[in-house]
Amino acid sequence: MEQKTTISLLSVLSVVILFSGNTVFAQNDVSEFESTTISGDEIKTSSVAKQMLEKIKQSKKILKELQAGTQLTKTPEQLAIDEQRKLSQELLQKQLDRMNKDYEPYTPRNTFATFLTGVNATHHGIYWDQFNYVEKKIHLGRAAKQMVLDNGGTYQEALKEYVKFASLTRVEMIQFNEELNVKYGFADAKTQQNFDIYGKLPRYD
Repeated sequence: MEQKTTISLLSVLSVVILFSGNTVFAQNDVSEFESTTISGDEIKTSSVAKQMLEKIKQSKKILKELQAGTQLTKTPEQLAIDEQRKLSQELLQKQLDRMNKDYEPYTPRNTFATFLTGVNATHHGIYWDQFNYVEKKIHLGRAAKQMVLDNGGTYQEALKEYVKFASLTRVEMIQFNEELNVKYGFADAKTQQNFDIYGKLPRYD
């Protein structure tokens, strides 16, 4: 006895809507949502039923591939989109590279180097040590700020951490300059010991 297979078009339509690229709009006529069935030999002869069955097969294949973690076969349209995205990214990178090249003379380091062209070369070493020290503190501040944000902290908390690591106190600046003056021979280490933490000589009234 031939077993009859009954397909509810309303159920199949739900699957088709999920996996088709067409937009489906609501209808005002209630009859549009009535369930129509096709059974038996009608399935073999109905083009609509065949299309529905094909959609179901495709849907099952997609779900199976997703569950298996395999890479889905891309359609020509998807491949074309990927190619356009790749070309756009390459174009953007070229524009960024050109922009970076155009603004390279204006980076902090290059700007500082330009400034030093007007300074006696004897003092370049001490100036560069100062620049590198400040730059290092800024990098530490940025890293500390990002760490706070990555751990779910607020922007205000991150900014506070940035200031903590990137700031240079007056006492720290004086101490560092004293060390640089000794390093480059502009001051004597023994003489520097006479100054307090604020860079001042003791008073004897």
